[in-house]
Amino acid sequence: MKMHNDCLPCIARGGLDAAKLATDDERLQLKIVKKVLKELCIFDLNSPPPLMAMFIQRIVKEITGVSDPYYSIKKKYNDFALDLYPELEKKVKSSSFETAVRLCIAGNIIDFGTHNRVGKKKVLDTIRESLTMDINGAVKPFKDASQKAKKILWIADNAGEIVFDKLLLDKMDQDKIVYAVRGGPTQNDATFADAEYTGITQMVNVIDTGAAIPGVILKYCSDRFKKYYDQADMIISKGQGNFETLDHTDPRIFFLFKTKCPVVARYAGCRLNDIVIK
Repeated sequence: MKMHNDCLPCIARGGLDAAKLATDDERLQLKIVKKVLKELCIFDLNSPPPLMAMFIQRIVKEITGVSDPYYSIKKKYNDFALDLYPELEKKVKSSSFETAVRLCIAGNIIDFGTHNRVGKKKVLDTIRESLTMDINGAVKPFKDASQKAKKILWIADNAGEIVFDKLLLDKMDQDKIVYAVRGGPTQNDATFADAEYTGITQMVNVIDTGAAIPGVILKYCSDRFKKYYDQADMIISKGQGNFETLDHTDPRIFFLFKTKCPVVARYAGCRLNDIVIK
């Protein structure tokens, strides 16, 4: 997915958000934003928007020395999701595969790349709504593919959200799943440390993409990740960032996300706030 004009102010805002998380010094915040805007002016607009997050992260670290400005937010939402998990787990154990899918996608609301504020109430409201609202897409083809596949690559998205992934992982054959997180801190996306903290590493084999980008751009990924990507006969792509960066014509890929951005909604043929399986 290419950059759209409407992405530009959103990316600028993301630069300011990261700056504020990294430092209270308004002079440094301004310095970061100016450098982000300068980078944005020369950015190849044929590239997917999540690539700019890599440059923002580098700029923030260069100016403030902070390598993970979203660290506290990730910890907060990992803990919040882990507190919710026992009750959600009970609901899933007594319900269908579809319920697990719905709740798994609901977790995608925990996204500070598209929202500078999410809030715990928003998460709880999204959980409740996800159980009854229409799905844009169909669960059965996804379930059938997951049962037939021999090698599944699951590409994760955000911290906190990955706890919701556990609900669906519990309904699947975990031995054939490789679970991929980001190769380094970027926005509030999950890294190996988050997977370890939330117990994902106790369920499935966890690798990282080798790239600190909130999406998957293969030319930036490690050879190890690309090997798993090439060998998979099913790929589960969680979240908007992965949808924005991966190949929509690859028949192996199932995109699972909540539509939080008007540009993505138009591109995916969805309505804003839909829960989506593509």
